[in-house]
Amino acid sequence: MSSILTNTSAMVALQTMKGINAGMNKVQAEISTGKSVGSAKDNAAVWAISKVMESDVKGFKGISDSLSLGSSTISVARQAAETVTNLLTEMKGKIVAAQEDNVDRSKIQTDVAKLREQIVSVVGSAQFNGLNLVNNNDTVNILASLDRSATGVSASSIAVAGQDLSIGNYVAKAVFAGSDGVSDRCRYRWLPGP
Repeated sequence: MSSILTNTSAMVALQTMKGINAGMNKVQAEISTGKSVGSAKDNAAVWAISKVMESDVKGFKGISDSLSLGSSTISVARQAAETVTNLLTEMKGKIVAAQEDNVDRSKIQTDVAKLREQIVSVVGSAQFNGLNLVNNNDTVNILASLDRSATGVSASSIAVAGQDLSIGNYVAKAVFAGSDGVSDRCRYRWLPGP
């Protein structure tokens, strides 16, 4: 039985307004966080999965940064190695030209010494972020991936071996050697520095 004091239409409107208000609060929370599950109380399982995925995304950003840094370091080393190769090719041309009898070997020796200085400069300055891959034999590990297993998360790296292109490590071959090890026409040779 209805009472005269009970306004059912107002009660229905009040319930509807409470539902709209609760829905609006939820939508506001979703908008501000960008997530439909903003906390563990919304949906604990989905929230736990989302937290693992968030940490993976942070890890992958770190891996991306590591790979970019490694790529830049290797690019600098590659460019230095190509420059050293070009300088050595030019030096070889000068040494071969010195085999002629009618050339000024002192000028060629000066040119070879300048090329040698350029090699020293290129090898010494071929570093990126303090790491020089052409002036040592160290192996550098570049973070490449995160591997998830039942026991946890482990990191995988790419090993990049450095090469020592410094001047002291070149060994000359006796190409025009005679019986005494040095040809009579070829007394000119490049000796590595100390």
